Amino acid sequence: MTPEIPDDSARRRALIALNASLRACRACHAEGFLDEAESVPITLDPEPDAPLPKVLLIGQAPSIRATVHNRPFAGPGGEKLRDWLEQGGVPRADFYREIHFAAVTRCYPGRLPSAKGDRVPSRREQELCRPWLDQLFQILRPRVVLLVGLLAIRTHLGSVKSLTSVVGTATRRDDVLFIPLPHPSGVSRWHNEPANVEAVARAMRILKGEIDRLG
Repeated sequence: MTPEIPDDSARRRALIALNASLRACRACHAEGFLDEAESVPITLDPEPDAPLPKVLLIGQAPSIRATVHNRPFAGPGGEKLRDWLEQGGVPRADFYREIHFAAVTRCYPGRLPSAKGDRVPSRREQELCRPWLDQLFQILRPRVVLLVGLLAIRTHLGSVKSLTSVVGTATRRDDVLFIPLPHPSGVSRWHNEPANVEAVARAMRILKGEIDRLG
C-alpha cells in the first residue's frame, strides 16, 4: 500500500503527478480491450488556489461526451447530478471544485455492439485500473465517497442486489462515509419513480449532514 501523504502541498503535487501518469496509461490498449482513439483517461487537476476536495465521486467509466470535453458529467446527466448535489450542500458553481471525479475504469469503454448504452468494463479492465484508484485514495484521503451506479457501488460495498436496496443509505468504513447513488443518465427511468426520488433526497440529506459536520 502506498503510504499516506500528510502535507497538503505535497498531496497536491502527488495528485498532479498521478494524473499525468494516468493520462499516459495504455494498459487496456496493450491487452486489446480498447482500440478507439477516444479511449484516453480523463483526469482533472486541482485548481491552484483551492483546497483538495473532501468528497470523491466514483462512477463506472467516462462517457464519450466526457472524452470530447475532457470533463466528467459534461452532458444532461451532469445537470441532474448538479441538481442532486445542490440539495446535498454542493453549490452548482463549485461542482468541479468541491468534488474530485474518478471511476472504476478511467477510459471510455466504447458502445455496446448493436445496443444502446456504453459497454460495461470487463473484470480485467477493472483490475488494470484499480491501482490508480487505490493511489488516489491514499493521496486525497476523502472523507465522503459518492458511489454512482451499481458497478461503483459493488466495487466498494460488495454484493448489492439493486439500487433500491442501498440508495438513501450510507456506510462508514475507516472514517470514510460511502453514499450510493444511481447514475443520473437520462435513459434510466429508475430515478423517475417517486419512491426513488425520495431515496435520492435521503442520500442528499446524509451528504449535507456530513458536509456540515466536516465544516
